Amino acid sequence: MAVIQKNVVGPVAPTDPRLQLILRALKEGDGTSVNMYSNILKLGAVAVPSEPTEYMRFIEDVKIIQTLLINECANNNNEVIFVALKALYDEISNPAKNPSPVMSIVLQLISVEDLSSAVKFILNSGYPEQSLEKALQTLCNWWTKWIWTENLGHLVLAFMFGLEQENYHDMLVEVTLNTIEPLFKLLIIPANRRTVWAVVCLMLTRMRHSPQAFHKVIPHAPKVIELLGKDESGKCYIGALINLLAALMDNFPGYPTLCKGMVHNFCSFSTPQITYWETLYMTKTFRNQVLLQNDVVMPLFSKLQVLFALLQHSKKFCLSPNDILTLLRPPGFVLGHQHDSSEFLGYLLDTLHEQEKSKQIGNGNNKDMEETAAEPTPTVVQQSFGGKTVTVSRCAECGTKSERIDGFRDLQLSFPQNANNPSVQSLMEFFLESEKLCGDNQYRCDACDKLTDGERLTKIVSIPNHLILTLKHFRYDPASQTRTKLLQRVNLESRICLEGAWFDLYAAVVHCGTSVDSGHYYTFARDTTGWYKFNDSIVSKTTEESLHLVKPPETPYILFYARDDIMEPETLPCSSLSTVLQMAINKDQTEKEQELRAGSRNNNNNNSYKQRKNDDPPPPGCGGGGFGTPSNNMFVC
Repeated sequence: MAVIQKNVVGPVAPTDPRLQLILRALKEGDGTSVNMYSNILKLGAVAVPSEPTEYMRFIEDVKIIQTLLINECANNNNEVIFVALKALYDEISNPAKNPSPVMSIVLQLISVEDLSSAVKFILNSGYPEQSLEKALQTLCNWWTKWIWTENLGHLVLAFMFGLEQENYHDMLVEVTLNTIEPLFKLLIIPANRRTVWAVVCLMLTRMRHSPQAFHKVIPHAPKVIELLGKDESGKCYIGALINLLAALMDNFPGYPTLCKGMVHNFCSFSTPQITYWETLYMTKTFRNQVLLQNDVVMPLFSKLQVLFALLQHSKKFCLSPNDILTLLRPPGFVLGHQHDSSEFLGYLLDTLHEQEKSKQIGNGNNKDMEETAAEPTPTVVQQSFGGKTVTVSRCAECGTKSERIDGFRDLQLSFPQNANNPSVQSLMEFFLESEKLCGDNQYRCDACDKLTDGERLTKIVSIPNHLILTLKHFRYDPASQTRTKLLQRVNLESRICLEGAWFDLYAAVVHCGTSVDSGHYYTFARDTTGWYKFNDSIVSKTTEESLHLVKPPETPYILFYARDDIMEPETLPCSSLSTVLQMAINKDQTEKEQELRAGSRNNNNNNSYKQRKNDDPPPPGCGGGGFGTPSNNMFVC
């Protein structure tokens, strides 16, 4: 067992008389286990003062005792440490006792790495279930009153994981309901915030079968988010907290009044989560083309290949694209801050496109590209999403016309003035209407060599296989130089027509919020089995009608349509993938099997202690389940 060592010249005597007695007993004791056990019990009887000045002096006195304990144990064998920890557990697990959190300083005698081993020892020692629950309850209660023991939060987390592995589900639910409110409010205190956040996340995400824990934190969420925003070290938690609460709100619908204040608060703060992996994955042609790329040396492409391969073949409950997000951070994008999702998608597709172009040029063996520079081999992005427009501008004075051909991967659709519940089709038609160029927006005519009135018309000359439409739900105010979100409802047609070609809706990214500078994104997407809603770590079966019923402040922002005359390809079998991707899938499957074997061992061990375990499994939850419940749902988190 690793012991934290600290050398001091000699502690200054504490001013608190109770702590003076304990200090004298430690210094005059014989260093035996019996003496250590007795002194630890005495710590549990020391009350914590409430007067601020007295309190801070008390904390300094406690630190003196802690230093002496650490030095005492550093000079003795592990038996003394074991006795100290046993004294701690005996007190916190006794239903008749309510020991002082001062006792928690004993936890500083061992390293964080050894806490899990200590928990395993406790769980394998045959303690009754009642004592285990009382111990965890006491630790959580201490944490809300005492922030001076760094290892306290780590022990709570290790204890919860240990109990989860041993299937003490009802116990964890009970402790969660009793402590989630004070722990949630503890997020506003910088000290130990990281471990508090980890425990709060664990409690809330494991309670997906019941809204009780979620409903307990809702009244406190606005204030907690507000205070986190005023603390520099807390700002980085806001996005993750909003995402978690929004996902839970989606998992437990039907409480609009209860969640109203919290939703309004969401709109005042930013959230960085942008869910495009699902929409791109659901674009099956694009997915297959990415997976079939051979000898990939392009960083982003290779990461995306692995993600798509695992999404298609992994048996794990959750996959995280953190390595892609780290690699793909657009210039000016700050982690934890709100950024435009359309810009992110554009940067993603542009980067994939440019990396593949660089590979084509670097190969030097693409004869078609060398011989016909004007018609290079289209990239995977171009094949799926690429189209072309021609913009014709005409001078009203001399009649001269100029043309410009542009490639596009998405179309930005603006709203007409005074539009009332426009349809996507009408916005497309508005995009293609002739535009008058006059006033501050005159046309620069080369023939006249001056600014003149004119008109401009855009035509689609090459139609993409998959059409991405960005609905510009905002209006720019030149006077204030700000953008205001347009809270307009849009009629989302399942089918639209573009230049004679028909397209079917298959995905949509929705923005929830009243401001363009903050809010929350989630995604609807369809595959052959139906529609799904991807809201961070929550994946739920839904219907297309649910998407059509979305209303402000939730607004469809980016729509994905597929041409109906393009046949959707079959799903690629694992055997058709590259050796590298097959190795990644096999590694993933091995990890999953190891997890299952570990779970099976835990279940086998549980048979010895059936008298203290829950006989029934926990209730399932959407996208996950209760404490420790496996699920076949797959999502990117």
